[in-house]
Amino acid sequence: MITFRSHYSSISRYGDFDDQRGVLPLFTPSLLQTTRFAARPLTNAQLRLGLDTIQDNWEESGLALSALPALLDLTHRYRAFAAAPDWREAARAHPIAQQLLQDPLTHAMFHRPEGDAGEAELLDLALAHPSTRNRIAQATPLGLRVRLFTQELETAAALRERRRIMAHAIDDTIGKTRNAAIMMLGCGHFRALELAMRAGEAGRILAIDPRDSCLEVVRSQNAGIATVETLREAPARMIARPERFGRFDLILVPSLLDSMEDPAAGRMVAALASALRPGGQLIVAAMARGIRCDGYLDAFMDWQPLLRGEEDMQALMGRAQGPDIASRPVYHGSNGAMLYGTVRRRG
Repeated sequence: MITFRSHYSSISRYGDFDDQRGVLPLFTPSLLQTTRFAARPLTNAQLRLGLDTIQDNWEESGLALSALPALLDLTHRYRAFAAAPDWREAARAHPIAQQLLQDPLTHAMFHRPEGDAGEAELLDLALAHPSTRNRIAQATPLGLRVRLFTQELETAAALRERRRIMAHAIDDTIGKTRNAAIMMLGCGHFRALELAMRAGEAGRILAIDPRDSCLEVVRSQNAGIATVETLREAPARMIARPERFGRFDLILVPSLLDSMEDPAAGRMVAALASALRPGGQLIVAAMARGIRCDGYLDAFMDWQPLLRGEEDMQALMGRAQGPDIASRPVYHGSNGAMLYGTVRRRG
């Protein structure tokens, strides 16, 4: 557990801050007064003052991780209430940004290519996958220190849990269904499959992604599983004609909702639900609204995933229509940072 102590509060877990729990640790009376209830817009001058104070506390503590959680609260509030639209640029111009960019994950996210190139490699860093060891070993001592902090961000923990949840869904489906057919759309490196214990017993596992580099990793990592197929295909084409690829007992969509607006996302849910076999299940994941690290992701990683609430996800799952739809449950992951929407077809 990462904890800290400010002048105004007792020790708290950084992921648990809310406006009903005492005074939030922004360290200076002026910042505290203007940000506690977000009563008025926050200026870039206040942001610089807050970052100065956080950096001073961090350096004076001997680079203790306990000084960094205040950064999450400060940037979270600026993302919501900044007076100037260039608050991100102001944060990135502060000297603390160069210290944070020594973290392998923060650096890779901020300097990623345009589009989705390299996205799977970034996910591997968040997952602390063994394939990233060499990259992490090249980090500076300060970068490794910051990495301990970013690995505990609620989003990073949620991504690791998403991998486990989807691996369990694969095993559960294979255990209950003879010759189970499973598909992951936007599979990336399909790291969930590496955790699945019963993948070799499936009838068919189809990994779909538009990137050849990702599919090559899937083939290499699962060379011993004869039932694994890879297909280079854009999600939009799959959504337009899902029947081309057969019908499935389990369809997994781990990350497409990070960048897919609701009209297209709703069409995707409807199309994929139509490709379920009787008794089949669709599982779609999305980052949840209300995460406390959204400002850090925005300012220092230049990452702005679409965030959704339960009602948003329920509306998307509601696009799966018909008398053969048994249920459409929606639920949060264990730390609340990830939402899961499911569609279950009657058996």
